[in-house]
Amino acid sequence: MKLWETSDSLSSDKLVEQFTASEDVLLDEQLWAYDILGSLAHSEMLYQIGILSRPERDQVCVALSALMNEEVHVTPADEDIHTKLENMLVELIGDAGKKIHTARSRNDQVLVALRLYTKVWLLEIADLLLALAKECAQFAKRNEGQPMPGYTHTRAAMLSSVGLWASSLSECLLDDLDLLEAAYALVDQNPLGAAAGYGVPLAIDRELTTQLLGFARTQNNTLAVMNSRGKHEFAVLSALSCILLDLNRFASDLILFSAGEYGFFELPPEYCTGSSIMPHKRNPDVLELLRARSARVLSMLTQQAIILKGLTSGYHRDLQETKRPLFDALSTTHASLQILTPLIAGLRVNKKNLDSAITPELFAVDEVLERVQAGVALRDAYRQVKERLNQLKRRDSVKALKARSHAGGPGNLRLPELDQKIAFLQNLWSKRRQGFDEAQTRLLRLGT
Repeated sequence: MKLWETSDSLSSDKLVEQFTASEDVLLDEQLWAYDILGSLAHSEMLYQIGILSRPERDQVCVALSALMNEEVHVTPADEDIHTKLENMLVELIGDAGKKIHTARSRNDQVLVALRLYTKVWLLEIADLLLALAKECAQFAKRNEGQPMPGYTHTRAAMLSSVGLWASSLSECLLDDLDLLEAAYALVDQNPLGAAAGYGVPLAIDRELTTQLLGFARTQNNTLAVMNSRGKHEFAVLSALSCILLDLNRFASDLILFSAGEYGFFELPPEYCTGSSIMPHKRNPDVLELLRARSARVLSMLTQQAIILKGLTSGYHRDLQETKRPLFDALSTTHASLQILTPLIAGLRVNKKNLDSAITPELFAVDEVLERVQAGVALRDAYRQVKERLNQLKRRDSVKALKARSHAGGPGNLRLPELDQKIAFLQNLWSKRRQGFDEAQTRLLRLGT
């Protein structure tokens, strides 16, 4: 029976069930463990305020802990995972199970599960992002002094280095991590107790469930809790989109620079595929799919915004549709970071081709600035060099790179500082994960 049905209710039409729940229940199954964690915390709170007796609390917590290990399949007839869980509890322990939903709505119930689920994924993604940033920094260190053309408008422009190129992804990823951290802070708020968005006429203890669930703080205003659904997911997708934009650019670089016409890098053969007709082909399918999937996540970001646009305050069933884009974007970002790290580790540098690509025009700016240092006005020096481009000569690339010694230039990448920052952030996120894991472990002990 659905939670809102009574004996005299009309049964839902099967077509309505299929339309409203057939896809969503499959997503709900991924929330099973988190719905149980939320229910454990809620049960303990109900016991502390006198709604559940000690024997009832023990019954509920033992049953919930046992259900954690159940393989559950939710059907459209169940409506959602929350109904499934309550019905299973009632079957197991009788009347005590009927009390579990006191002072709670499915609106705040699903928000708790979604936020716990999202926190787990964001902690994993942060870990993978930092692993990739570290791999790129190590690759940059190994090839710090290797000259490489720098491009603007996809045309050779100035002298660059493999170190500059590789460490640029590291630093971009750390910027993305700032955005991810902001999104994490939003979802690290306890929504439980908001009920349907307007609170309940009971002296519930929201701070207790915040502590039990390992949230950083309680989300205060109960209507703001409801209005944040979808918006917080949008913030998460914004951060994920920025990560994938950077991975997309790096993948495009690698596709181009590993092509035979450039030959700067050689992709690990296990990350390439062949052709069914052309025996000589080694195709960068992994990088191409990564690039395409970044577009998919960007489209999900747009989808989230469009769903939210025009909604009035409070819960609307429209918000159910924000779940799939969130789940897909989290798993896509996770997989993309996971696949790129070993690919970078196996990437080979073709020094011969890189050195051959260093042509005289890459030193045009060097020539201009030498004249400036000799006292010639910049615009005059620019015109003098432009009028004699065919007279430019190739210079010592290594010496020229070292001359770019200002902060962040190819001759001063400050890689030790980058390594220190990555190590600091790895420790920070590891402690966050440890604290969250410990909170979950303590919750599960309520059922023992």
